[in-house]
Amino acid sequence: MAQISQIRKCYNCGAVLQSNDPSKEGYVSKEVLENGSQNFLFCNKCFEIERFQPKTNEPLVGEDLLTIVKDAKAKDALLVYVINLFSFEASFSHKINEIINGMNILVVANKFDLMPKGTNEDETREYVAHRFRADGVKIDRDNIVLANAFDDDTARNIIAQIYELKNGKDVYIIGSKLAGKTTLIDSFLRVYKNLSQGNIISQDYPGTSSRVLQLPMSSRTMMYEIPSIPHNNSILYNLDANATKKIYVTEPVEYRDFTLKENEVLYFGGMSFIELVEGKKTSIRCYFSNDVQIKKRSNRKCEETFVKEITKKAIKPYCLRIKTVKDLDVFEIKITESNYRDIGIQGLGWFNFLAKGQTFRIYVPKGVSIYTSRPKIDRK
Repeated sequence: MAQISQIRKCYNCGAVLQSNDPSKEGYVSKEVLENGSQNFLFCNKCFEIERFQPKTNEPLVGEDLLTIVKDAKAKDALLVYVINLFSFEASFSHKINEIINGMNILVVANKFDLMPKGTNEDETREYVAHRFRADGVKIDRDNIVLANAFDDDTARNIIAQIYELKNGKDVYIIGSKLAGKTTLIDSFLRVYKNLSQGNIISQDYPGTSSRVLQLPMSSRTMMYEIPSIPHNNSILYNLDANATKKIYVTEPVEYRDFTLKENEVLYFGGMSFIELVEGKKTSIRCYFSNDVQIKKRSNRKCEETFVKEITKKAIKPYCLRIKTVKDLDVFEIKITESNYRDIGIQGLGWFNFLAKGQTFRIYVPKGVSIYTSRPKIDRK
């Protein structure tokens, strides 16, 4: 008689899986090979490099932007850094942060009005300062303005602070795409008084091919709105216009609470999901757009089930780029402390939990960054 058996291959690279020689392709431990899922197994190389990246992706910053930022530092200019409070933690570029550390910086933390009701202003300022410090940029919390860029009174307040801080120097406004930088400029223009003889113009910045908006602040100083930091590491970069509209926060967020047991998952729309791999029963508080459906599932073939739900349009909104499990990056976070913690997904939102030694896996579209930090909102 003839006996037929299926050869198992790495789901990611296609190499034949083997447990004999770690130096050859397709190697996986004998235990994993014998006990792993029949459908989805990864060789050690793909598991470590392709699937569980040691670092999250940073935005790709071009030389023109770096040139302008270096020029701002050389001029000892005031840097106005606009952030979106719902999505800035993974938008930092180490190349930019290395340049701006030590500069005179005013941080405009936009969309505070869309945070959950009762969010504490002082705690939010301290959180923003902490996140900048964690990425190598020292910020004085007194130089952090909580703002709604559509509010003219806020615009007037920011302009007053700019004049107070700029010390007769130029001003450069920087921020990621969709942070609200352009909207803030529009608010400026509604309340702005041109005290000089110069004109507001848009032109190529010297030494670059990037166009900047120039507003005269005085007879000798200018305000420059410089190109946005890309958000190619954001989930927003992966969505169509309709899905982007659904997840982009435009009204105050109402948190939603769930409980996860070991080997259960939470789907955040058809865009991302988390799995509690190891740990005690955990209360999860979710801060996402109110239009994002959140569903709890078992972890049984969680990747495959997630893709099927997207294909069937059973969970909304969803990322059209996710067609197979190969379109997902997976990060594993092992918690070693015993206080409240946030885990966030760039461009989507974050969830909060009490750390008790858990291990989470976070599944996101390829190239999307995640972060973990102290709580943005104190959970009392």
